[in-house]
Amino acid sequence: MERAFWIVAPALALALAGCDKKVDGESPSGDKVTLEAPDIKLPAAVTQTTHARGYLDKAAAGDSFEIQSSQAILKTTGNADIRSFAKTMIAAHEKSTNELLSAADKIKLAPGLPALTDDQQEQLGQLAAANGADADKLYLDMQRTAHKDALDLHQHYASDGDTPNLKAVAATIAPVVQSHLDMLDKLPGSSPAH
Repeated sequence: MERAFWIVAPALALALAGCDKKVDGESPSGDKVTLEAPDIKLPAAVTQTTHARGYLDKAAAGDSFEIQSSQAILKTTGNADIRSFAKTMIAAHEKSTNELLSAADKIKLAPGLPALTDDQQEQLGQLAAANGADADKLYLDMQRTAHKDALDLHQHYASDGDTPNLKAVAATIAPVVQSHLDMLDKLPGSSPAH
């Protein structure tokens, strides 16, 4: 019985994590113990929207961040590979923005709001304050994170979204985003994908 408690208790604690519950039990020595649920951040796949409005807004903000951060690094970098990548990002994300605008128009839905999140704005500020190789590395790290988030967003919506026209566009954008991650893997100074 004691072994079963030590196997089941951690699983129960994790299950209750989102509820801020505590699990009371007894240790093998007979002492009372309270297991507090850890602070767990759910993966983006669990928290992604399946509603058209939320999808369009997140996609617009993501494209806007990709474009603005790429424009910012073009002002400072002397690295030809990063310059080429940044130019590709600007063109690709302008294209995906236009595809989403067209799809939203067809279903008579307002286009996504390209308003950046507070985190995205903070990252752009950090990029603007960085110089040289530090700016290049920061840009590449930001691109990797932003593209992972974008890939998850588009794949999730393509699979579970509520609007067929937008699902189709998300399904065409996802492989392009994956190709951007593949490009990042080949850039010198970029942290490899995990």
